[in-house]
Amino acid sequence: MTAAIAESAETATTSRTRGPAPRSAMTLVDASYDAEKAKAERLAAAAQRRAAARARDLTALLRDRPDLAGVHAPADFAVDAVRWCA
Repeated sequence: MTAAIAESAETATTSRTRGPAPRSAMTLVDASYDAEKAKAERLAAAAQRRAAARARDLTALLRDRPDLAGVHAPADFAVDAVRWCA
């Protein structure tokens, strides 16, 4: 009876530790993916969006508040650049 208990305990232990056999070696990672390049592209796109938002907001501010024209030369330059690009 002791041998039967030990055998059943061993069988239970081995059945728990053994998983299904691996079918094949498969990778889910794209080998051509470059994380640094993707990060640089995301940062460049974000910088372009921020620059466009600043130009849009600056143009709207100077359109709504014409008394601010001439106060800050770079702001006037940016607004003129937006006007000439449109």
